[in-house]
Amino acid sequence: MKVAEKVLDVLGKPINFDVLLASLLTSLALLMTNFLSEKYLVRFHLEKFLNNYNSYILLVFFVSLFLIVIHFGSKKRKEKNDKAFSEFLKKQQDDLFQDEDALAILSELYKYHPRAVNLPMYNQKVLLLQQYQLITKAASQAVVFDMTDPKFPYILQPEAERRIKELVTKESSN
Repeated sequence: MKVAEKVLDVLGKPINFDVLLASLLTSLALLMTNFLSEKYLVRFHLEKFLNNYNSYILLVFFVSLFLIVIHFGSKKRKEKNDKAFSEFLKKQQDDLFQDEDALAILSELYKYHPRAVNLPMYNQKVLLLQQYQLITKAASQAVVFDMTDPKFPYILQPEAERRIKELVTKESSN
C-alpha cells in the first residue's frame, strides 16, 4: 500500500503529469500513423520504424493512459478526503468553542493578544486547542520553572481570533 501511495505521489506532481501527457499524445500520434497509406509511410520513412517499434509504442500508449486515469482518480479522492477533514476540523473547533474550559483559555489568550500567555503544557484543553489549530506555541523553547506543571507560551491562531472577536461583538451588542 505504501509503495502505491509513493508512486501516486510521484505521478501527482505537475511535471510528471506533463511528461505522462506528452508520452500519451506522442504515442497516440505514432499509433495514428498506422492508418496512413503505404505511400505516405514510405515518404516519411516510417515503415521500418513502425515495423520495429509498433509494439513498444502501443505499450507506452496504454501505460501512460492508465497512469493518467489513475492520476485523475487519486486527485478526486484527495479532494474528497481534504473536504471531509475540513468538515471534521470545523466540527471539532465548534465543539471546543462550546466547552467552557476551552473558551476560558481562548478568552485569556484574546485578553492579552497579541502577546503570548503561559499555559500548562499538559492540560487536556490546551492540547486539544493546539491539535485542532486554534492555538499554537509561540516559541520552540521556553524556560520552565516547575517541572511538575510546565507552562509554555501560546498564542491564538487567526481562526480562533476571528471567532472570539465575533463572540465579543455578539456579547457587547446584547
